[in-house]
Amino acid sequence: MALFLFAIPVATLLWATKLLFVVPARLAHLPRAPVLALLASYLSLEPENERIQRIVLPFANEKGEPVVLIGQVAMRDKVWVRQCPPKDLLFWRFVGFSNLAFTHGEEWKKHSRVVTSIFLRPPPIEEFTSVARRLVDVISRGANRTLPWATLAKRVTMDILGTTVLGQDLATIDFPDGPIPTIYNRCMAGLTAPPYIFLPFLDKYFPRKQLVDDTETLRDFFSNLIREKRTNPGNDLVSLMLAEPTFSEQEILDNVSLFFVAGHETTAGALSSIIYYLATHPEYQDAARAEVMQVLKLEGDLDLDCISRMPFVFACIQEAMRMNNPSNFTLPRINSAGTQIGNHYIPPETLMCFNVAGVHHLENTWKSHNEYYPERFLNLQGGKTAFFGAGLRQCPARQFSIWELRTLTILLLREFKWVLPADSIHEKRVQNGFSFSTNLNLPKNLYITFEKL
Repeated sequence: MALFLFAIPVATLLWATKLLFVVPARLAHLPRAPVLALLASYLSLEPENERIQRIVLPFANEKGEPVVLIGQVAMRDKVWVRQCPPKDLLFWRFVGFSNLAFTHGEEWKKHSRVVTSIFLRPPPIEEFTSVARRLVDVISRGANRTLPWATLAKRVTMDILGTTVLGQDLATIDFPDGPIPTIYNRCMAGLTAPPYIFLPFLDKYFPRKQLVDDTETLRDFFSNLIREKRTNPGNDLVSLMLAEPTFSEQEILDNVSLFFVAGHETTAGALSSIIYYLATHPEYQDAARAEVMQVLKLEGDLDLDCISRMPFVFACIQEAMRMNNPSNFTLPRINSAGTQIGNHYIPPETLMCFNVAGVHHLENTWKSHNEYYPERFLNLQGGKTAFFGAGLRQCPARQFSIWELRTLTILLLREFKWVLPADSIHEKRVQNGFSFSTNLNLPKNLYITFEKL
């Protein structure tokens, strides 16, 4: 009996070891990065971009293996089907199931058609500019002092999201401790808490009442806005979705919840990276500012044509996003049939992710890939970018986000010079925070010293 009881934990340990360290036989023919090194990286909470740079890319560059082939995987939507996170995650209470990200087949086609048509409209440069001016005022009041830029970037992108998606001024820039940004930040911290991401059943046995209340408060806030927009429509995303007769109120609510998360965090991360790389490369900041001043001397106010005539500023933005892409991976997909990728056969029912960060740092595609060199986007000395994913499922708001980033960067260049403070943790390289659930690259504790021109 004692021997039997001893055998149980031993067998469990052996099973867990095999599960973690032994590659399934059907995948044994595929090249792979060191499993133990990857596991140790996750256990140490190493940020995703550093794990890719330290473990995945050396392996890919040494073996000459593509991290992923964009055209061969991402475009096969009928074969490679997007997988949803575990159904028992509390995350679903916030974003729901009936939205662009988590539907399939004909339902997804309907969502894609409606949302894509909305984002194909001319970008709202006036709204971007109006919110940016409030950011300029806040920075001006703190000029020549070190400001928490990562926090400011989140505040400005949330306000732009409120104005353009909800048709509601959240006033986060001026009142960061307002009820909606406070509840949202608290909610996202809870939804991405490490134990509950890895063990989602914990919410069943150890319910988090405050988090459930916060989630329902935000959903109620969005629902009330949707009802208001039925009688008082505007030019915002909610109003435009309400004009679509095939969309139910539930579908609008789920899409609004999704866009509030996806459109806020990723753009804030990109904006933080842009300001960081211009701070650490003053020669490029000066050149970008000279271009801005030259164009605005003739134009005055910003519009699409004016922004389009600043190619170097755009190159600086693209290079910052290549160096520290807003998101490292797309949502996972699983193939319904065996697939050939390059020289490798991928058996059916294999879960795969598109490694966005890896695509932007392959040595055979990007010369000196760890150097910030905006000219590569002027001279086309690089490969295909995938800032917003690839294929049919790439972000439909990608151009919206790019125009937002261009507008904000231009207005900041016109008003300020900026540098990293002397004691910055980012002095040698950008330091992202660890992201469990979203794989976002969000520079942590990024402070910038602004000087008014």
